[in-house]
Amino acid sequence: MVCSASIIRQKPENVRSKSSVPAGLGSFKIRIGIIHGKVFDPIKVGTQDRHYPEHLKIKNNTGPNAEGWGGQFMADVSTGLKMMKLHPDIFHVDFMTMEKVTEKRLSRNHLTFNFWGDVSIALMNNKPKLARRLQKIQKNPNFRHHPVWDYYEWILHKTRYMKACERAGIPMIDTIHLEKGFNAREVLKKIVAKGWDKFFVKPAYMSFFGAGVINGKTQDFIDNIGPLLQYEAENKHQKEFLVQPYMLKPNGNVFDEIRNFFIDGEWAYSVYTDGVDYEGFWEQPEGKLKEACKKLAIQTMEEVKKVHKWEGKRMNSLLNRIDIGIIPDKSKKLGYRIFVNEIEPQITTWLGRYCPFVIQDRMAEVCVKQASEMLKRSLAAKRKMPSPQKVRQLLEVLDAWMCLNLNSVCKDVLEPYLSV
Repeated sequence: MVCSASIIRQKPENVRSKSSVPAGLGSFKIRIGIIHGKVFDPIKVGTQDRHYPEHLKIKNNTGPNAEGWGGQFMADVSTGLKMMKLHPDIFHVDFMTMEKVTEKRLSRNHLTFNFWGDVSIALMNNKPKLARRLQKIQKNPNFRHHPVWDYYEWILHKTRYMKACERAGIPMIDTIHLEKGFNAREVLKKIVAKGWDKFFVKPAYMSFFGAGVINGKTQDFIDNIGPLLQYEAENKHQKEFLVQPYMLKPNGNVFDEIRNFFIDGEWAYSVYTDGVDYEGFWEQPEGKLKEACKKLAIQTMEEVKKVHKWEGKRMNSLLNRIDIGIIPDKSKKLGYRIFVNEIEPQITTWLGRYCPFVIQDRMAEVCVKQASEMLKRSLAAKRKMPSPQKVRQLLEVLDAWMCLNLNSVCKDVLEPYLSV
């Protein structure tokens, strides 16, 4: 195809595929697996698919024993439903939780996007057997699972991306990187040498939601190293740790973040998250602070782009969240000290209720675009998949439709100027 296959963002009713499927394909469709389970990532109220499957709704979403947060309709499932609505004649989406992931099932799919249900989550849920099964699948490119293993590992090994950012001159929290296990006495010596009043330790690999953390005043541990020795004993299975100073705002609270979201490699939106108030979320207002954090996040995203590949070649990632820490600081021209705190892949909260557009619509468009490119590369690499020739034919239909759609939009945009 000579025209671009980029997808132009329009109103949903204008983007439904009406391309005719070639004779001989019958009811054949490209099967896209979506691994879901983010019961805490609701979409904007009223934007759900009117035919949202009953069995995928999160019914228990209020009260102290709630499984979900914020509603019945979540971003991961909604993205898959939107893909099918955009191109009902081309895509079938196979929804599954991580517990339902098997080699046989993924072999039937042509591509699988994992939005929630990886090795680290299985381990967090104390399911080592499931974690081993997921790891085997994630490592094998013949299952066409996204995110791919090398990129996924680069993010989950926090030390890897932190050191890459440091080499690029990107401001990070001052960190003692431990890569050969935790030795309480040696670590305490390094902390004292740093002169930190308070410190914070967490595992640097496959850990989140505050798992495996210890923190406190340095002097308290000097006076009694017992709790640090106990932490060492409890974490013998871990090899990688981050040791950092406790980062506090002038009022004594933990620092806040501006979370920057990138979709298809491009900055898309940013959301303020309070360091202590779990209801403190909103779209970051326009201004110098937003722009400074955006600029730093874009610089960081360049490091992500170096490692994200499909079939050995660079490709924009589907979604990344880059968390920029902010601490009020009158000595800085901006009035804040800012630094990169974390990089997250698509297996994270998208906070779609706080972005300026409908998150599942944008993500579905990009999933369609990237699925097309990924499948073309996998076909070229001769990956084994169901009915490869039929997949090629449907991809040609999809390309033709996207080019037609692009040309139509371009004509509408240019027509006022051409008529002058």
